[in-house]
Amino acid sequence: MKRRAYLFITSAMHKNNRLEEAQILELLKLGDSAAVEYWLTEYENPLAAYISQKVDLPADTKELTQETFVACLKQLPLFRGDSSILTWMISIARHQIADYYRKKYTKQALKFLPLSHYLFEAKIDDAHETSEKVKQVLGRMSQTSQELLQKKYVDGRKVAEIAKEWGRSVKSVESELFRARAEFRELYAQVD
Repeated sequence: MKRRAYLFITSAMHKNNRLEEAQILELLKLGDSAAVEYWLTEYENPLAAYISQKVDLPADTKELTQETFVACLKQLPLFRGDSSILTWMISIARHQIADYYRKKYTKQALKFLPLSHYLFEAKIDDAHETSEKVKQVLGRMSQTSQELLQKKYVDGRKVAEIAKEWGRSVKSVESELFRARAEFRELYAQVD
């Protein structure tokens, strides 16, 4: 079956014919490598063009395009073909773009907020609502979690460096960082 699919795809590509989307979808779900190659070739430029309209940096566009293809492969078994493949991929790209900006904005907010004693002394007058929300959340977090988030995201320190400084294993600090991020997300959702 795979050999036949490969011949069909390569024949269609050499004749400059476009495969029907139902055929592409069927072959992709079978895991046919030639179909995957055809899919990547056929949809990379339109998908990247869409993403580049939403993201400024070309490197980020390229990364988001790749992440979208990976996410599409993961979601492929659930795709029934109710829309065109490109429409489906763009809907997944929208989620990837939203995650990109969510992560980017959170990192920027953390960089501009002091996580030290200034946070508790309320010396910062930040008009931006989200920044206020982040300050409230950080104020509710444990001192260890605040310090860890500051070292990782504001100071840009590597987990291995933090582990060495704190006299802990890398796995221990990774676990602590995971818990700190979870604590931040949970508290962030609770703040009005």
